[in-house]
Amino acid sequence: MRNIRRQQLEQRRKVRRLVLYTIGILSFIYLTVSLIIGDNGLIRYMRLKSMRDEMVAEINMLKKRNEDTRKELERQKDDQTLIEELAREHGLAKEGELIFKFEDE
Repeated sequence: MRNIRRQQLEQRRKVRRLVLYTIGILSFIYLTVSLIIGDNGLIRYMRLKSMRDEMVAEINMLKKRNEDTRKELERQKDDQTLIEELAREHGLAKEGELIFKFEDE
């Protein structure tokens, strides 16, 4: 009788351990999959990091282009030859100059 009771207790312990191990393993699998594929998982993190890097590169390119444009504007403001050329294209002349316009046939 005593031996049978002991066997039943051992069998219950084995079943409990098996259930606990199964729950633990399933929880570990769920957490792992959730961390990798979930809404805030590793895959999304990698994708967002890649997008961030692309945007940073684009911002840097635009900053450089803006700086180049600013420098070009400053250069053109001080370039008297360019100013004079643009003025002549719009029909302006220096004081005392004559403008001759020829029409193409």
